Amino acid sequence: MWRKLLKYRGIARSLVKVEVNNGQTTSFWHDQWSDLGIAADLVGERGVVDMGIGWQKSVAEAWTVRRRRRHRDDLLMQIENTLHLQWEKRREEPDKQLWKGAKKYITKFSTKDTWNHLRTTSNPVDWHRGVWFSHGTPKFSFCVWLAVHNRLSTGDRMLQWNVGASGQCVLCNNTTETRDHLFFECGYSAAIWTELAKNIFGPRFSTNWQANLDFISENHLRVKGFLLRYVFQAAVHALWRERNGRVHGEDLNSSSRLIIWIDKHIRNQLSMIRLSGDKRYECGLQLWFASRI
Repeated sequence: MWRKLLKYRGIARSLVKVEVNNGQTTSFWHDQWSDLGIAADLVGERGVVDMGIGWQKSVAEAWTVRRRRRHRDDLLMQIENTLHLQWEKRREEPDKQLWKGAKKYITKFSTKDTWNHLRTTSNPVDWHRGVWFSHGTPKFSFCVWLAVHNRLSTGDRMLQWNVGASGQCVLCNNTTETRDHLFFECGYSAAIWTELAKNIFGPRFSTNWQANLDFISENHLRVKGFLLRYVFQAAVHALWRERNGRVHGEDLNSSSRLIIWIDKHIRNQLSMIRLSGDKRYECGLQLWFASRI
């Protein structure tokens, strides 16, 4: 893992700079202490000779161990001038490491800002509310995210990789397993989904994957929206886990057993939210109990 992280050192360097004060802990050559960039990247090893500053010297040492020089090279003169300006602004305080924030460099590291700088941005998708939401369970959200992109190893996809594989649905043994069949056109999964979601979804109830995804991704009142999304994700994850268990020879679970498990998990999640102190979801358990009548 550490070797993989080390591959990103170059990217990390572009997100860090130093606010020079006394210059004692800032490397002249290897830290970004000016807007020009990292000196070693600008002039290379030859710069050690031209500038008269050792490879391991700090900015403070660059101020004191040599005299200011004149150079024919414009870039070297820019570095000299910038170094002199930093000396004029020096303060008897420790240097500060700064991380690139959303709009400016800040002293506190932000995972969110760093990720936004690293990732490739694109337009928001219509289904993002149905996948990523407050108080969701990460493994459920990730499973649904894979399903949205049709990246789960369902039977139809396995047949593309290996024509000799069995692509039959292991839950009903009636047809080829696809994402849309598994969630929730299959007789086994449809029975579970109907029992859990029919009342809470109301007239918009469906066993069609896209119809359900579209509905939970719409704007809803906070608590009902959470329940719509959470029951959907809990059901998808439970069915996928049951499917994998059967593929690998584990004992079969009845639909009633999965319904009990999913219902219990939803109740536990709502209780945990209440215990966390988030009062916005206080009526969650009441609404869920009402839908189970």
